Amino acid sequence: MEISLITLWFRKLLDALRIRKPLSREAAVDRPMDRRKETFTVVSDGIKIRGWVRFPVAAPARLYPVVVICHGIPGSGTARPQNDPGYEALAQELVSTGVAAVVFNFRGCGDSGGDFDMLGWTRDLEAVLDRILNTPHLDPTRVMLVGFSGGGAAAIKVAADNPKVYALASVAAPANFDIFENTPSKIIEDFRKRGLIKDPDFPPNVERWIDGFREIEPRRWIAFFKGKKALILHGDQDELIPVEHARELAAAAPGGVAELSIIPGGVHRLRLDPRCVEELKKWIGETLR
Repeated sequence: MEISLITLWFRKLLDALRIRKPLSREAAVDRPMDRRKETFTVVSDGIKIRGWVRFPVAAPARLYPVVVICHGIPGSGTARPQNDPGYEALAQELVSTGVAAVVFNFRGCGDSGGDFDMLGWTRDLEAVLDRILNTPHLDPTRVMLVGFSGGGAAAIKVAADNPKVYALASVAAPANFDIFENTPSKIIEDFRKRGLIKDPDFPPNVERWIDGFREIEPRRWIAFFKGKKALILHGDQDELIPVEHARELAAAAPGGVAELSIIPGGVHRLRLDPRCVEELKKWIGETLR
C-alpha cells in the first residue's frame, strides 16, 4: 500500500514537471477590450507625431513581434464610408495573431502636427521606429511594416534604408508619383481642402516639396529591401492606383523575397476588404515561422 502511494505521488510529480506543448499564438491573446494600449508622442523635424501601441494581452510579460501600420493619404480614392472603423479595427485584427500593433498619424494628419510632406513622412516613420525599437515588451528584431497607399511608399523607402525592418507589406501602394509632376499648385490646393496642409505659407519651396515625391519613388527603393519577406498586395479594380503599379513593384523587388497578391475586384481602400485582412494575417504567420 505504501509503495503504491509513493508510486502515485512520483507519477504526479513527473506529470507536473513535464514540459507541455506551448499555447498557440491565438490562445495566448486576450479579448479585445482587455488588451493593453499605450499612447506615445515622438518628435520629427520639431513636429509632434502621435500614436499608440496595442499589445495582444493586458499584462505583457515577454517580447512580442510588432507590426507598424502606416496609413495612406487621407481623402484619396472614393469617399470614406460612414461606418469605416478606421485603423483601430485593423490593428485589433492583426493583434489577434499574437503580435503587437502600432498605429500613428503622419504629419499633417489626425492628432499629429505639421503639414503634409511626402519625404517628411519617411522621417516620421523613422522617428516612430526609434521609439518602437526601445519600447519594453516589443521585439526589436521582429519589426514589420504594413503600409497603405502613400504610407506604403514611405514604408518601402524606410525599409530600404533601415536594416532593422524585419519584413514589409505594401498595400495599394504606387510604383511612382508621376501624377504630382502635373499642376503642383492644384495638388497643394487639394491638400489644403482636405486639411492636410494648414499653414498658408506651406510649402515654402514648391519645387523642393515636389522633389520629395521623386526622392521616395517606390519602384526605385524596393530593390534595396534586405528584410526576410515582402508582400505586395493590390486590388485589380483599384480606382486610384492601377494594378500595374503592383506588378511593377514586384518586378523591381529582390528575387525570392517578394510575393505579389492581387485581390479580384479589390478597390483602393483595401483595409476594409476582409480578404486583404486575411492575407495580412496569413503573411504575418508565415513571416514569423
